Amino acid sequence: MKSETVIKSLLDVSVDLTALVGTRIYLDTRPEADLLPAVVFELISDRPDTPAFPGTNSEMCTARMQVNCLARTAESAVALREAVKAACHLHYGVINGIAVTACLQDQCGADSYDALVDIYTKPVDFILRYLR
Repeated sequence: MKSETVIKSLLDVSVDLTALVGTRIYLDTRPEADLLPAVVFELISDRPDTPAFPGTNSEMCTARMQVNCLARTAESAVALREAVKAACHLHYGVINGIAVTACLQDQCGADSYDALVDIYTKPVDFILRYLR
């Protein structure tokens, strides 16, 4: 849960993002009855790298996190994605007690629209390097 904790912490402290979504920032799923816009983040992969400190139990890890920006209009979803990028890209240091060496935007897309529920989705991925 360390990578999820880092992304959630970065999203929660973003004034620009919380101005758009309030507290509607969720791990894995959004409650169906909740309003939009909202952000849902999920772990795509998390792998250990070489041991950071030989002889200890600490190791560097690389995780891929996807943040899905959900809104009723494409324009609102794009604005959310821009706020998410600003909240997470190029951050490092100790974040909520976790040593992070880098949080970098990786890729955006593929955008989608679900006509059945009238929701635009604009995803963005981040690569997170941290000490576990």
